This record gives sequence, structure tokens and C-alpha cells, in this order.
Amino acid sequence: MIIVYYIFIPILLFISGFAKAVMDLSAEGKIKFKPSRYWIKAMSSPNKWKDGDPRKGEKFFGSSRWFVSLTDAWHVFGFVFRISYAIAFLAIGSLALYNPLLPLLAIPAYAFFALVFHIFHTYKILRK
Repeated sequence: MIIVYYIFIPILLFISGFAKAVMDLSAEGKIKFKPSRYWIKAMSSPNKWKDGDPRKGEKFFGSSRWFVSLTDAWHVFGFVFRISYAIAFLAIGSLALYNPLLPLLAIPAYAFFALVFHIFHTYKILRK
């Protein structure tokens, strides 16, 4: 069972680092993907509304409230980041059931998350 943690946690940390890099590049307007209202955070608010006009109402039910996380990359990857990061560190904390020293893995786990984020945010993998 504990082996699953050692496989599962790095995968979640990789996903969270990647998602955070996409979020930051989207917010900075420096993401490599075709500049569109989906990928650039500053351009995405019209995605919530019919024809981009708030006076015409929501584009789909809940698009400006409950389902706003589906309207642009910043929100989608923000959700993925928060969920994967939280589950990874909750899993690390639960390792205390096996050994009280295992939660100390949070230190190298955070370093791995930061490394993945730095690679995708800094190098020309996702950046313009």
C-alpha cells in the first residue's frame, strides 16, 4: 500500500507544478499557445457571456458563477493545481500512520513541485 503513495505523490506534484506554470504564464500573457480568449487570462472574461456581452446573460448555465472554472485556461488549471497539490500533501501527511517521520517527505516533495513549476515556467516549453 505504501508503494502506491510513492508513485501517486510524485505524479500529483508533477501535475500541480505544470498546472501552476500554465496559470502563471496565462496571467502574464506569455503562454506559447495561440493567443486567444481561452489561454490569456486578461482576455478571458468575455468567455462567460453570450457573444462576450454581460448584458446578454451567461454563455451557459452558471458560466459566471459555479462553472466559471470551465471558461478559460487560468481557471481550469487553477482547479487542477489546487486539487492535485492538496491531495499530494494530504497523502504525505497520511504517511504518519506508517511512520511518524515520513511526513518530513513534504520538504523534498515541495522542492520537486517547485522544480517542475520552474522548468515549465522558465524554459521555452510553454513560454513564448
